[in-house]
Amino acid sequence: MNKYLTSEDRSNNLHNDNFHLYRAACFALSFLFALIYLSLFVNYVCSFYGKIGVTTASSLLNNGMSVLIIGGLTVAFLFSAIKLIEYKSDFIYKYRWIIGISVAMLAVVFKVSGSSLGMWSIMLPENAGTPIWGIPRSLRSDEFSVGTLFQLSQSHNDYAPISEILRGDITDVRMVYGAACWSVISLFRPVLWGYLVFGFESGLAFAWSMKLCIMVLVSFDCAFLMIKSKPLSLLFSILLCFSPLIQWWGTGEVVLYGQALVLLLDKTLFTRKRSTRVIAIVAIAWLCGCYIMLMYPAWMVPFFYIFALMGVFRAIDYCRILKSGEYRSVLAWSISDTLTSIFCLLVSAGLVFFAFFQSSEAMASVVNTVYPGARFETGGSGLPELFSNALSLFYAFDTPLVSNECEIATILCFFPLGTLASLSCIIKKRDWHLIALLVLQLFFLLFAFVGFPSFLSRITLMYNVPVLRLLFPIGYLELLLFLISVKKAKEFQEANSQISSLLVLLVIGICLSSVFQIYILLSAKYLVARKLYLLMLILLCAVSCLLFSAFILGKNCIGLFVAFAICFGVIPGCCINPIQIGAAPLTETELASLVDQFADKDDYSVKWVVDGSWTVANLCAAYGAPVINSTNAYPDLARWNSIDDNNENEYAYNRYAHIIANVFTPSTSFNSTQDDLFTVNLTEDNLRQLNVKYVLSSRDLTEFSSDQLRITQLGSANGFVLYEITY
Repeated sequence: MNKYLTSEDRSNNLHNDNFHLYRAACFALSFLFALIYLSLFVNYVCSFYGKIGVTTASSLLNNGMSVLIIGGLTVAFLFSAIKLIEYKSDFIYKYRWIIGISVAMLAVVFKVSGSSLGMWSIMLPENAGTPIWGIPRSLRSDEFSVGTLFQLSQSHNDYAPISEILRGDITDVRMVYGAACWSVISLFRPVLWGYLVFGFESGLAFAWSMKLCIMVLVSFDCAFLMIKSKPLSLLFSILLCFSPLIQWWGTGEVVLYGQALVLLLDKTLFTRKRSTRVIAIVAIAWLCGCYIMLMYPAWMVPFFYIFALMGVFRAIDYCRILKSGEYRSVLAWSISDTLTSIFCLLVSAGLVFFAFFQSSEAMASVVNTVYPGARFETGGSGLPELFSNALSLFYAFDTPLVSNECEIATILCFFPLGTLASLSCIIKKRDWHLIALLVLQLFFLLFAFVGFPSFLSRITLMYNVPVLRLLFPIGYLELLLFLISVKKAKEFQEANSQISSLLVLLVIGICLSSVFQIYILLSAKYLVARKLYLLMLILLCAVSCLLFSAFILGKNCIGLFVAFAICFGVIPGCCINPIQIGAAPLTETELASLVDQFADKDDYSVKWVVDGSWTVANLCAAYGAPVINSTNAYPDLARWNSIDDNNENEYAYNRYAHIIANVFTPSTSFNSTQDDLFTVNLTEDNLRQLNVKYVLSSRDLTEFSSDQLRITQLGSANGFVLYEITY
């Protein structure tokens, strides 16, 4: 062997050594971020369970070795993921759907969900049970004390479309309540299918786990259509699906259905098989119904623009292929395809119309309420939360000072880096895809920061969109623009031996974005400033710069991108919602047994009232009791008008409302304390008029007994006593 290496060989060896050192630095910084983050989260969990006095938390979180254990697991996981992706990426890419669905099915079998129903272990005295990871979130009250309880209530109603349990009156649960039921509308709500097929606990796991797994897969495939890079598409999918915004809201169906529509349109246009096209057309018609049935225009409208634009991209590319003479690579569109599409869309539209017609009375009631009623937005209030997207990573173990976590949670997108980077790409090379996406982004930003005239808001449908809800679509577009620009920068670098100016912009932009967020952090506008938080943001900035520059310069750093996604995507996302097995804190309670003894499943004419608590009122309804003060998703005006003289207080109760009822008060009164809550004081005469037989209360009601009224104690459970009233 020649002992004397040429200068070129020595340079290559030095380059390789430096790159290995570079990779090691990226891995070390990613690991350090993960270790610091998980250490803070573990301390928060231990403090949480210590404050509430629950001693049944996982032993993993109750000793001083927990940080070391989690650190070891983290480094093993990161190392395994990097190697697996680097050496088996083709295998994983080929079988990604089989792997993803298998993981989701296992989660359903073992009844794994992200529900915060563990809060009932805290809210009900003498009730036990905690998640195996994380903590239940009190902020998720709409989930664990409303939505999840509605689904459990339906299990006592045999999943019928009309319930006499909720509201303690005849109630349409199809449209407004969004509960699982055997009805046409459930055809367009696949998230609820698990309840109908598997029952409550497995259905809850299906609604959480299956939705998340499929959303990751769909997001990856849809991003790949736009970005044309597997690692960047994976990064997009991870940062989107595990973002604080989606995890805090516990949602994501709008991007799931919208992105699936784009993928199916692509399959429809670029297939060579007639049967595949027909199946895709049928699926598109069905998914259009699913999208409409989301019934949340604040996100549906802006995302419609995004996904419609993506669909236009695919349609134009298809037309170009046909025009270029390469039509043999695709199936030409025919009259039969047009007729099939029209037929399927008409069938889907007919079913949607039928579902609306069935629930027309309930929908009309909602439209005429004081809250939420009809909204008309013109924008212009500003959206400063866009500039603090990285701060959302800390909300898992610290609380914002000015708002709740859901309202200001964002997607990690380094705004406005994507917008600036796309402008730089457009200057270098006209890319009409980037131009169209950028114009749409500027359209949203103009609405948020400047506002539209009333007529423009109406014709664009943006009057349905509160400015704060634009955090989601703007964050989605910003992340997409950012990663497309990174891919373009790599292409520029491959075509030019010099370092791309876009690379410099990306690195500088990430640093400036992080500095701006550090400034916000220090100002204590959103969080209590801590030195560790600053260190985490600095690490985030450093890793971002290293990884993006390495990728753009053409290095083999797929594994590093996976580590980046895990550290700054999966780990913070997995710390927001708990990992809950089954639903024991909700279903296996003493209160459930007590209510079950006296709730007559064959006769709902006898009503229940829960004294002093709207959450426990919903809980009793979930156990099958017809509770009149369970959450009214649409108002029972006939009931409240009957005890309200001249309907003087209709403003208070004509709304979507949680209801606090106080029994045996001297006089009847209604008081609206917030948009979705009112308090009603019920006299003895009111209870008699409303045919109330059972009252659940945490106080002694026997003192109100008289010759005309007998109050009998039937039993007690979890700090509450059930009374029977005889008039």
